[in-house]
Amino acid sequence: MSKRQVLIPLTAYERIHSRLESSPHEFDVLCWSSSGVTHSDGSAVAESDYRPEVAWIPIDLLFAATSTGMAASDFVLFAEALVESQTVEWVQSCLAGADAPPLQKILSAGIRLSNSDSPNAGVAEYTMAAIMNVVHGWTQRSDDQRNGTWNQKGWVEINGATWLIIGFGSIGGEIAKRARPFGVEVIGARRTAVEDTRADHMITMDELDGVLPSADVVIVACPLTDETRGLVAKNFLDQMKPESVLVNVSRGPVVDTGDLLDALDSGRSLKAILDVFDIEPLDPSSPLWSHGAVTLTSHIAGAGSGIMRRGDDVFIEQLNAYLEGRELRLEIRK
Repeated sequence: MSKRQVLIPLTAYERIHSRLESSPHEFDVLCWSSSGVTHSDGSAVAESDYRPEVAWIPIDLLFAATSTGMAASDFVLFAEALVESQTVEWVQSCLAGADAPPLQKILSAGIRLSNSDSPNAGVAEYTMAAIMNVVHGWTQRSDDQRNGTWNQKGWVEINGATWLIIGFGSIGGEIAKRARPFGVEVIGARRTAVEDTRADHMITMDELDGVLPSADVVIVACPLTDETRGLVAKNFLDQMKPESVLVNVSRGPVVDTGDLLDALDSGRSLKAILDVFDIEPLDPSSPLWSHGAVTLTSHIAGAGSGIMRRGDDVFIEQLNAYLEGRELRLEIRK
């Protein structure tokens, strides 16, 4: 009986081949690149022998897409190859969400898809650093150093502040785990009522109006859905506390950019930290680039140095579960 086949981009296979070879399960590895598919030993795969059942989309494909224009299509090409195979039954992704068009094509083809929690620790660390950078006023401190100014100005602590985390899932929980030891009160918001010890208080999304006026920081970490698209719009922003900070590490369309710009210019001293945008890359003409109340980055919140290692761990864990017929904890349920 022929072995089950696992399709992996060549660059990722070179990194984890020893872990695959030590697996207690029997399977054949096929290595994909934009120039073709080979066996793990580099030999060609006959068309009649090509029947991958499992595939892995590692972070390598996305990292390559940020560094070279030519490689930017590898993510798309690989996803298309999975669909066109007509044999792939399950795919492990490196992303926390599934709204990327290539992943939507995989789901639409009826292929099982698992997301990844490998970006979460990085997103949480990014969020902590970005908030403290803004709240502590590090832009002014850097300017003072550059200008040789001895400025002994007081600064705002996050100790005693209230942070509202909208979309209190695995990412929100990781943020809360880091914030609470600093003395931050964390309010978590989810679509349905749940208890979660990682937060000081939990609310449902329909209770946001009651807590927005008291939150010093509002962190958007929810998935993009029909319900969350445009969630942060005029009415939401009008209720935010003066001098509070909005952080979006979710997806760009969750925030109405026009309404956000109006709110930032309203005289209430609101600030925004944005890592995601409606259209990416962000247009060079966007007023967000030069707005004094905006701190922005290029969708890199999850791209910490540990993401590749964590992503490898997730794939090995989930592959073992799949081959053993166990439940996949990160599978996306339709």
